[in-house]
Amino acid sequence: MTSILRVDQVSKTFLRAQQRLAVLREVSVEIEQGTFVVIVGPSGCGKSTLLNLLAGLLAPESGTVWYQGQPVLAPSPSVGYLTQKETLMPWRSIESNIALPLEIRGVKKAERQRRVRELMETVGLQGWEKQYPRELSGGMLRRASLARMLVADPETLLLDEPFGALDAQLRLELQAELLRLWEQSGKSVLFVTHDLEEALALGDRVLVFAPQGQIVLDAQVSLERPRDVARIRFEPRFIALYQRLWEALVKARAQQEVTA
Repeated sequence: MTSILRVDQVSKTFLRAQQRLAVLREVSVEIEQGTFVVIVGPSGCGKSTLLNLLAGLLAPESGTVWYQGQPVLAPSPSVGYLTQKETLMPWRSIESNIALPLEIRGVKKAERQRRVRELMETVGLQGWEKQYPRELSGGMLRRASLARMLVADPETLLLDEPFGALDAQLRLELQAELLRLWEQSGKSVLFVTHDLEEALALGDRVLVFAPQGQIVLDAQVSLERPRDVARIRFEPRFIALYQRLWEALVKARAQQEVTA
């Protein structure tokens, strides 16, 4: 398969308390087009920093980030990014928030309205068009943020713990919704989570990160698609893969304690 994202010997540090802290050190990874890849690992191991680099929001200090064979130097409309925190504008209605990427691109009003209406129906937000973010539940806000990311039809999606703050039932609902949308689109997805069950339920491939972005496990998820995200957790192969990921995560946490 064709590589769409490639990180080649990338390092990144931040200045904290007048000291340089290495967040990523000579990290290399490739993401193949059309796949759903998940990154797990302890807090502070560089997962979010890697997504920011791939999104063009940060620049590496050494090494190169590539997208479709070209160096990533700035954000691209081909890449959608859903962050951990809500970034909906409180003074805009939900439909106006979702339409924002199309406004920036100069899409005509009638076309904007059509695409926003279709996508709001797709993510289950019909009837909430005129409401404001403060009037929506956490799950609806996540649906709205997902719709805003998708409305411009990016070919690659970066998602940083998008469902981490939701209750278990709502997480399952949105996981299933995301899988359905992905399976219909053929997009490439890089998804960050702390939840090993979520990683296995969603991903084709799971990368377990240790401190500084070192990969301690690169596992293929050999579970059939389409998947029922609620039921698949009880399959023997799922349980075996979970055990393998758990052991790798324990190793990553041990490395974190040594470097702390």
